[in-house]
Amino acid sequence: MPYAMVDDLTMYYEEHGVPDGPPLVLLHNFTGTGATAWGALLPVLGTRYRLVVPDWRGHGRTANPGGPTAMNHRQFAHDAVALCRTLRLERPILCGVSSGAMQLLALALEAPDLARAFVYCAGGHVWSDELRDWLRAQTPESVVGPERRPQLQARHAAEGPDQWRTVAAAWLALGGHAHAEDLPEPEDLRRIQAPTLIVHGDRDRIFPVEVALALYRLLPDAELCVLPQTGHGPPGERPEWFSAIVLDFLARRAA
Repeated sequence: MPYAMVDDLTMYYEEHGVPDGPPLVLLHNFTGTGATAWGALLPVLGTRYRLVVPDWRGHGRTANPGGPTAMNHRQFAHDAVALCRTLRLERPILCGVSSGAMQLLALALEAPDLARAFVYCAGGHVWSDELRDWLRAQTPESVVGPERRPQLQARHAAEGPDQWRTVAAAWLALGGHAHAEDLPEPEDLRRIQAPTLIVHGDRDRIFPVEVALALYRLLPDAELCVLPQTGHGPPGERPEWFSAIVLDFLARRAA
């Protein structure tokens, strides 16, 4: 069970795949872990790449010395940059789903020369008023029902049995953040030069497909793939499609 010292953080991560292959870093969703988000895809993606699969701060086996306010996209992105440098990953590819994807925008601006390419799945670059209102109206107990609570309690055990509540509260708090604290402005996104594949479900209820289209038009070097009859979790809902699309993109744009 490897850990890496990342600034003030002891970060848990796993490695899979080809040890000397090109590095591919997989970033999970809020309330998820590396294993829960990517476990089903590791055998396929690992045939060509060295896979680095971390747990974010406060998630899974990674503690959170910075407290709940440190659990935001920009801090997660900073942690990911530091992890890549600590592990001496040379021009890694970074792939994220949901909030894991949203980190990539801040990461690309903080370290513009770090990544060879990005895969941006089921993320958004804006918070709609409707989504903010919904987040503000929820509580950890309402958004994590009793049927899911034991699962999250076991998943986020690094800081005790109530860590699930801290993780859920930090996710809901994003609805109250100013845009500038959480997501880059459009003029900043136009400066991201790395090839980027955007994968989005046409039935995504958190970020409508129009959000993915708008991001595609902002990024200078982007490709857009919209998956039919797919919601907010393409890697889990359509693992065969997702793997094939990602491997094709990386073979063409990140060889």
